[in-house]
Amino acid sequence: MGQAGSVLFYAALALITCVMAWHVKSTAGAETTDGDLRQRGINKLYLGGIFAVLFAVSALRYGIGNDYEQYTVTAHEAYVGGYVVTEAGFNLLVKAVYTLFGRECYEAIFAIFAFVTLLVFLHTLYRDSADFAQSFFLFMTLGIYFQTFNTVRYYFALSAALCCMRYVLEKDYIRFVFFILIAALFHKSVLLVIPAYLLASIEWKRWMLVSGAVLSALCFAGRGVILKLALALYPSYKNTIYLEGGMSVTSVVRIAAVLALYLWTAHYIGGRWKDYRKIRFYGQLNFLALLAATFFSFLPVVTRIVYYFSISQLFLLPLLLKQIEDERVRKRVKLIAGLVCIAYFVLFLREAAQAGVGLLPYRTWLFNEEG
Repeated sequence: MGQAGSVLFYAALALITCVMAWHVKSTAGAETTDGDLRQRGINKLYLGGIFAVLFAVSALRYGIGNDYEQYTVTAHEAYVGGYVVTEAGFNLLVKAVYTLFGRECYEAIFAIFAFVTLLVFLHTLYRDSADFAQSFFLFMTLGIYFQTFNTVRYYFALSAALCCMRYVLEKDYIRFVFFILIAALFHKSVLLVIPAYLLASIEWKRWMLVSGAVLSALCFAGRGVILKLALALYPSYKNTIYLEGGMSVTSVVRIAAVLALYLWTAHYIGGRWKDYRKIRFYGQLNFLALLAATFFSFLPVVTRIVYYFSISQLFLLPLLLKQIEDERVRKRVKLIAGLVCIAYFVLFLREAAQAGVGLLPYRTWLFNEEG
């Protein structure tokens, strides 16, 4: 499939699955009526369809992603007992799968990660979002689904972090820490969310916001020392292109736009939030994302840190729209937000073939003799 055809394929994939998601309606708290049971059946049908389509595209890919080939080499080294920097969970999984298949079947490794990551993402969006269709629309148009083709260990950890936000809000800290520790067996960077999410769960005073910004500026000024500490935790990044760092303007603009909508909504409704704790938590996480994307842009692959915070946008935007009681205003804001997301998706597709992204053109091992 050529690059132009792949772009059309990705766009069609997003369109079809978003249309399917539109039919999924929440039945939480509803009485068990015939209509409710029928809607639950419809939900299961479309959720199953969405999962099947996205899983097939992800599991059947070949050579897609900036680290696909590196993962095949790393999996080989983990299987034969060579030196690898990957975590114990990944290494044990590789050995178990390769032993089961009797050969180095790396396609199965990618399929397993696709299965679990998609399952956790979709389950979490359906369980916790104020509007599943809106959250899923963001999941596709912000490119999160397509980026799961890259760094599969990380995106599994990201899905776990999103899932665990509920436990922080419910103050179920034992379950929160337990599942994060499980995810850390596959990507230890997820341990960062334990202090970060707990910090975001408390109400920040104005002086705390100012202090956080000043402290971040000081860290940027002393970035040489901070970078040495980061390399002590991740020595594999030494002498690599990842040390070039650099601020992602697109990411900063997206986070800033979400925070602007957050502040505008607060002003529009006079600060009378219906879901105050949730909105405060997600809003403060996005503030952390903005600090990370700007003052800590010198860190290697800082986007991973940013995504642990900004992934909360999948929940925050539907909640903000829900606060607007005037239907005409809500529809206008929803339309503007939707058009911005579509424009972002178009920009994402334009950059998807670049070096370091490698999501285009789409190929499948079904028609590849080497797969």
